[in-house]
Amino acid sequence: MAECDELSNSNMSGLPVNDAQSELAKQAWQEFNKQQYDNCINILNKLLVNRSTDSKVIHNKAVAEFYQSKFTKVSEFKQSLATVCQLEHINIDSLSNLDDVDHSAVLYNQAVVLYHHRQYKAALSIMDKLFHYVEPLEENLTRKCLFLLVELYLQTHQPEKAMGMLSYIEKLLLHVTKCNNSPSGDKVDKNESLDSSVASELGTSELYRPKISLYKTRCLIMMKSLKACKREIKVLMSSQATNPSVVYLKSNFEYLRGSSRKVIKMLGTVPQNTVISESGNCLPVMYYNNLGCIHFNTRKHHLGAFYFRKAVAENESAVKNLKKSCDDPAKCGAPLQTVGMSRHHELLYNMGVQLLHCGMPQAAFDCLIQAVQVYQINPRLWLRLAECCIMNYRESNEDDKKLKRRMEVIQGSVASGVHRKLILGSTTKHVAPSHNPAIPAPSLEFAALCLRNALLLLPEHPHQSEVNEEHAEANKSDIFLVPAPPSNPMRAAEVSNLRCSILTASAYVSLCLNDHLIALNYTNSLLSQPRLSGAQRYLAHLYASEALVHLDRIADAIQHLNPEYSKDVSVCSQEQKSDQDKNDKVDKSDRDLADTTETKGALVPWMPAKPQKAQAVLLYNLAATLAISGEYSKALKHLGESSQLICQPFPAQMYCLKLYLDLIEGRRATAQYIIKESFGHVTPNRVDMSMMNKKSLASDQLLP
Repeated sequence: MAECDELSNSNMSGLPVNDAQSELAKQAWQEFNKQQYDNCINILNKLLVNRSTDSKVIHNKAVAEFYQSKFTKVSEFKQSLATVCQLEHINIDSLSNLDDVDHSAVLYNQAVVLYHHRQYKAALSIMDKLFHYVEPLEENLTRKCLFLLVELYLQTHQPEKAMGMLSYIEKLLLHVTKCNNSPSGDKVDKNESLDSSVASELGTSELYRPKISLYKTRCLIMMKSLKACKREIKVLMSSQATNPSVVYLKSNFEYLRGSSRKVIKMLGTVPQNTVISESGNCLPVMYYNNLGCIHFNTRKHHLGAFYFRKAVAENESAVKNLKKSCDDPAKCGAPLQTVGMSRHHELLYNMGVQLLHCGMPQAAFDCLIQAVQVYQINPRLWLRLAECCIMNYRESNEDDKKLKRRMEVIQGSVASGVHRKLILGSTTKHVAPSHNPAIPAPSLEFAALCLRNALLLLPEHPHQSEVNEEHAEANKSDIFLVPAPPSNPMRAAEVSNLRCSILTASAYVSLCLNDHLIALNYTNSLLSQPRLSGAQRYLAHLYASEALVHLDRIADAIQHLNPEYSKDVSVCSQEQKSDQDKNDKVDKSDRDLADTTETKGALVPWMPAKPQKAQAVLLYNLAATLAISGEYSKALKHLGESSQLICQPFPAQMYCLKLYLDLIEGRRATAQYIIKESFGHVTPNRVDMSMMNKKSLASDQLLP
C-alpha cells in the first residue's frame, strides 16, 4: 500500500517570509512529526492570517487535517488539493511536464489519492512525470515516490518496469553500487571503510530491504520466473515466515507450480482475526476467493462456486461493517486505504465464469452482466456473456441422443385407419426473434451483440502485433499488451487465440439466427487466422458448409466436407503446442512432482473430442448435403459410414435422414421398421413428407 500524504517543505507561493513566519512553519513541522495534529493545525491557522493565498500553507493544513481525521475526510482533502492546484495553475488531467519541483508534494498526494481510488493509470501518469525530478527532492519524499511507482507498475501489470525501479531503489537506498571508475567494473570492496554518516544511512536503509524483497517476489511471480522466485521466497520465509503477505506470496508461488494441496494448507495458517488489514484488504475475502480459484484450477467447479459465494458474502459484510463503524456518516467517511476495499465486481466476474463451467448459464449471466458494467473494455468478458447465451440456448450436443429429441422426428398423425398418416418434423431448432436484442437477456440476439463488442475491442492487426512481440522480447517494457480487467492484460498470442474463439462463436450464433451470409463471412475470416486450432478449423468447415447449403451453393458446401478435415480436432493450435513444449522444458526442474501436484484435465470438454466421432458428424453432414442435391445413393452410403462410427443411440438427425432416404427411394417397409423400433409408434399406413423441408436435413451446428 502506498503511504499516505506528504507535507510541503518549500515556499511555493513566492511571498516573502519573515523570521516569525519561518519559526511558526518550523514549529508546525515539529508538531506534525510528533503526531500532535491539533497543535500543528493551530500554528498553520496563525500562518494563514498573513498568508491566506500561500498554497504551501493551505496544502500543509489540508494534510494535517487529513491525518487528524485518521484519513476519513477524503472529500475535503481532495477539495483542498484541487484548491492548491488551482492556485499554482496545475492541471492534473493534462500534466505535460513538471514546471516547478516545489509542486512535487502536491502531485505525490494527488497520486496517492488516485491510487487508493484504484485509478492506477491516472496516478502513474503523474508519477512518471515526477520521477524525473526525484533526485533533488527531500529523501523521505523521494523514497515514497519510488515505492509508489513500483506499486503502480505492479497494479498496471508491468513487472519488468517494476524490477527496473527496484534496482534503482537498491542503488539509491541500499548503496548497492559498482565502481564506475574501474574499467573492469569490479564491486566495491566489502572491507572498505565507511565514514559515520554513510554507515548511519546504510543502517537506516536496511529497514527497507524486507519491503524491497517483497516487491521483488511480487514481480517475479507476475513474470512467472519460478526459479528466481523460489530463491527470493526462501529468504522471505527465513525472516518473515509469520507475515501474512509472505504466506500469500508463497501460496501464489505454489499455485503456479500446481501444488494445490500445499496452497490450501498454507492459506489455512494465515490468522483471520484481523478482518481488514493495514493495506485496506479484507482477509476473509482474499482467503475464500483464493480457495475458489484453486478449485477452479482443479476442475472442482461446484466447490469453487461455493467458496466464491462465501467471498461475495464476506465482501458485503465487510463493506456494511465499515459503514456502521462510523458514528456520524454525514461527517465521517471510510478511511482512504479502505476506499477501494470492495471487490464486488471482481468476485462477480470470478463467480460468473465458475458458474458457466458448472453448467448454470442463467446464474452465470446474472453475475457477468453486472461485472461488464465496470469492465466494459474486456473482450474476454463479452465472450463469456455470449457463451452464457449459447449454453442457455443449447446446453450440449448429447441432447440429440435423448429419446425426447428423437420423438420430435414424428410430429403427429392425422386421419385414421388405412388413411392414417404420420407427419415428419424438422430436427433443427428455430429461434423465435426477440422483441429487443439490446435488452440484456440470455438470448442469441444478445449473444450476437456481445460478440460484436468483443471483436471491436480487439486490435485490428493482431498478426503484426504478434511479430512485434517477438522483437520486443529483448526489451520487455515494449511487449504488446491488450487490457482485459480484472484479468491480466493479454499478449498478442492470447489476442489471436481469443479472436479465433470469438469468430467461432459468432459463426454459430449467426447460423442459429438464420444470418447465413454473415455466418459465411465469419467462417472465412476464421479460416484465415494463423493460430487456428484443429477443433476450430473443423467447426469452421462445418459451419461454412451449412451456411452454403442455405445459400443454395451445394457444390461449394461439399468442398468443406472433406473427411480429411476431421483428423485433427485438438483444442490447441500448433503454436500453442510448441509454446507449451518450451514451457515444459523450462519449468521441468521447477515442478513439484510429488503426490501433492494435481493432475488436470481439459478445461472445457467438448464433443466430438475424438477424430472418429468428428468424422462421423462430418460424414452425416456430407450425406445430408448430398441428399439435398438429389444424390440419394451416395447420401445413403455416407450415412451408413457415419452410423458405423457412432455408437447407439444415434442422434435424432440420423433417424430423420434415414427415414427421408428410405421414403424418397420407396423403401416403405424399412421406414416402417425404423419408426416402430426407434420411436415406438404404431406402423402407419402412410408417411406424409409434405411437412419436411429438405434443407432441415443439414445437421444442427456443433457448440463452439
